[in-house]
Amino acid sequence: MGAIIFIIFAIVVSLSFLENSLKESTKRNAYWFFAVVLVLVAGLREVGVDPDSVNYEYAFHHYDDDRISGAIEYSYFLISEILSRLTNDVHIIFVFYAFFGVMLKFKAFRKYLPDMWFLPVVLYLSFIYELHEVTQIRTGIMSGLFLLAIQPMADRQWIKSLLLISLGMFFHISAIALIPLVFLSNKEMSLKTRMFWTAVIPASYVFYFLGSILLVNIPIPYIENKLENYEKTSETMESSLNVFSPLHLFTIMLFLYLMYFYETIKEHNRYFPLMMKIFAISIFSFTAFAFLPVLANRLSYLFRIVTIVLFCNIYYTIRPKWVAMLVVVLIALVYMAYTFSYIFGIKLLPV
Repeated sequence: MGAIIFIIFAIVVSLSFLENSLKESTKRNAYWFFAVVLVLVAGLREVGVDPDSVNYEYAFHHYDDDRISGAIEYSYFLISEILSRLTNDVHIIFVFYAFFGVMLKFKAFRKYLPDMWFLPVVLYLSFIYELHEVTQIRTGIMSGLFLLAIQPMADRQWIKSLLLISLGMFFHISAIALIPLVFLSNKEMSLKTRMFWTAVIPASYVFYFLGSILLVNIPIPYIENKLENYEKTSETMESSLNVFSPLHLFTIMLFLYLMYFYETIKEHNRYFPLMMKIFAISIFSFTAFAFLPVLANRLSYLFRIVTIVLFCNIYYTIRPKWVAMLVVVLIALVYMAYTFSYIFGIKLLPV
């Protein structure tokens, strides 16, 4: 499956370089054609090709089993019960989740990057597609709804943004972590404000070294039990998260680069202040909670959906344009190499 995704990636990269020479109708048709292709690739994948599909297949066939009802949101069992009346093939629910996960994101790309058709798809294919549409399928729909919620969040349309996030909670309960973000401001960031959000990164390392002591002793039963469960799950994992890994340091470097070119990028992305705050929270979540890998991964990659838009914005900071395009594609290739290692076991770079 990795080979299929890479071939699609290579074709979309080619279209990115040729975009300015294509007719608008051709770009639009090709864009939505690839959306359909990605739905089918994720939806019709072989069970077992990714880490989670076997569990999803079992849940699809045993939606009425009380023993697993607490492990997955009720919505998955409800959808399974409805779709299983049409066919007993688990791929019907894979296609269902892939359709909404891919289409919601493609709609959001057009909203936030109206002058780019294919570059956001390149970045989407580098890691979010494999993680959300191929592996964590419930998160796929939820992250698409969250990406669409950025615009009403920025415009202080709290009810609309909360409704989108609440709908996301129907598909994955972790969307509850997005609720506080609704109240973040999209106002112009002063130099002082930019310094504050940049300081969140070193603060996350301080929290990482002290956090395990602070968190384990929180005297709130529900939170304490949750943390104990995350800790037990983390102990069974083959390896813990490395907060000094090349990929994580590379992500931090990209954050700093984007913040350095704040004045340039804000002219092209009116949601840039809000997205950068969410990106900072994503980095903080990964670093600060790295001693609980399950929690750290879920939180950080939940927020990191905004990086598809942000990394495309790097294009505006480099001349000539073909070099800018090449830089963004190289960034995508770095993330794709690590993602292929995690999802498909194809090790190309050091962890």
